[in-house]
Amino acid sequence: MRAARTPGVAARLLETSAGLMIVEATAVGVSRLQQVDESELHAADAWFDVKHGGGGGEDDDEDLDRGPGGASGLLDRLSGQVRAYLAGELRDFDVPLDWAAAGVHDEFSREAYREIQRIPYGETSTYGQISVDAGRPRNARRVGRLCSIVPVPFVIPVHRVIRADGGMGNCPEYRLRLLEHERRNLAAARGGSHSPVPFV
Repeated sequence: MRAARTPGVAARLLETSAGLMIVEATAVGVSRLQQVDESELHAADAWFDVKHGGGGGEDDDEDLDRGPGGASGLLDRLSGQVRAYLAGELRDFDVPLDWAAAGVHDEFSREAYREIQRIPYGETSTYGQISVDAGRPRNARRVGRLCSIVPVPFVIPVHRVIRADGGMGNCPEYRLRLLEHERRNLAAARGGSHSPVPFV
């Protein structure tokens, strides 16, 4: 958990079917999505400086632009898309990312994350293939590292990136649950169902 937030960054706590998440955005784009558990809430509060109430998760971004192009507007958009994805209603995130605020400064890292964003819903690619697609064929190990420190999971779907042997890397059970969630929705659609399948 970081000690302080960057000035000009709006933050919000989301309560979702996949757990609690802290999300951040600037006027340029989304910069962080971090999952936290109940045991981390006290530490999160100290960093987040937020009052919780109403059961829905309060935000501390009232002083930032709430228009659709401002930081708070982007948080509104991301929050809705995360919930829609987990409800099985959304396959592709379309929020912009603020690479600099997310701490992604070199071009290879950005290109690797862009390639991961291109992996179709419910499908997978390997660290090695992402390395090739990003223009550096021998950097599979670095892609694996990038997947473990991804600043905005879901939007950058690192759960769709696997090892060459089929292993899931870090947090394999959770990543597999996300993949299964997507595949259940694809299977339901192929079977003619128009009812989305929520994340479980």
